[in-house]
Amino acid sequence: MLLTLFVLFLGFCRVEPADSNNVAVEQTKVNKIKLGIVTVGTLGFGVVTYDYFNKVWWKPTRVKKFVWRDDWNDVLKADKAGHFYFSYVLSDVYKNLFKWVGFSSKTSAFLGAGISTIYEVGVVELTDGFTTKWGFSPSDAISDVFGAFFPVAQEYIPMLRIFSFKWSYTPSGYTWLDYFRFGSLKEALYKKQFHTDYSGMTFWASVDFQNLLPEKFEKFIPDFLNIAVGYSVKEINYAGRGYSEVFVGIDYNFLKVDTGSEFFNKVLRALNYIHFPAPTLRIKPKVKFYYLYF
Repeated sequence: MLLTLFVLFLGFCRVEPADSNNVAVEQTKVNKIKLGIVTVGTLGFGVVTYDYFNKVWWKPTRVKKFVWRDDWNDVLKADKAGHFYFSYVLSDVYKNLFKWVGFSSKTSAFLGAGISTIYEVGVVELTDGFTTKWGFSPSDAISDVFGAFFPVAQEYIPMLRIFSFKWSYTPSGYTWLDYFRFGSLKEALYKKQFHTDYSGMTFWASVDFQNLLPEKFEKFIPDFLNIAVGYSVKEINYAGRGYSEVFVGIDYNFLKVDTGSEFFNKVLRALNYIHFPAPTLRIKPKVKFYYLYF
């Protein structure tokens, strides 16, 4: 799903100026060819991802009766962060796609939120409801809606624009250095159920804190540096046991980087949904400093 989103985003999004303080002139004329491309890409995305999840997730435990099951604390709320994040990414990607098509920024935000909500709640959550293993979780659906509509809120509340949300993943039981050993990473991904391996995930809220500083201090800090707060869980048993971790670390705002190339600017914009290795301080459960944490 992430790869499909990346390709759609990279191929179709309209690059904004690197300086987020610049106000781009909104397009007002909808391009029907571009709209057709987005429509076809969306249908393809829906079919491919539904087929995948149906095979590995829904089909083995499907039932005819609708099942309600709220899993508010099964994995110490890491899944709620996940639902918020992935709905936010889907919404934000489609917001930029619709701006590329020619819709205004606010209209694009609502269209993106609508597609994200329909997919995450109307397809994924409701289909979960017809399985004995998952069931329909109201707290998951609420997290989906909040994530989907955050880009809309940013259109109306400028202060929220200093926030972005990111994700990092290393298969639990492995370190990020294993990414350089293909055999180790392949084994890890094969053994782990990627979409439920919450012990390997960290969810981040990145803050463009420089907008909050006096100008005399702001000029000494590189524009692309942000501060991020991360949340992860460890030793979970999917029944409320385990412990959570909270991090504070450096983050990179690739939207502030102008490579001089439209193509590479698009690549950086797409990669901005991921938190890359950076100096990080764990503040819970015990204080620990990481020179690089992914």
